[in-house]
Amino acid sequence: MKKALTIVVAALLANLAQPAASLTAAPLATTAAAGTVKVTVHYKGKGKVDGSHKLWVWLFDTPNIGPGAMPLDQVALDKNDIEAVFDGVAADKVWVAVAYDESGGMMGDAPPPPGTPIGILAGNDGAPIAVQSGAKGTAVLTFDDSQRMP
Repeated sequence: MKKALTIVVAALLANLAQPAASLTAAPLATTAAAGTVKVTVHYKGKGKVDGSHKLWVWLFDTPNIGPGAMPLDQVALDKNDIEAVFDGVAADKVWVAVAYDESGGMMGDAPPPPGTPIGILAGNDGAPIAVQSGAKGTAVLTFDDSQRMP
């Protein structure tokens, strides 16, 4: 599974260089205490989020989401506009990447297939932004179909 997630990370990094105009983020939390991170994911693409077409959310301990960067954890959501909750996050800061399972076949043990809608929590300049773990570790990530796995 780690090898598959490494491939996911590499593919997401390849897409970081593309403009991220469709991504928005809530302000970062201000506490550096380890604890819970909550990410509300809003998918604005054409597909419906349900039990067969999930939103996958990954946390990383580095903004360099690419080869060698392993996710700290992952959560699959079967509804749009709900929180992915990550408890026991030891890292002070984490970075977030997401994918929409457009084809309904993702199991979390392999990278998203080519063409899968993806996104990262990024600022207006497209650079990844961190979420601090702890009591105020919250973020909102909005993405659509404009950015896809290569």
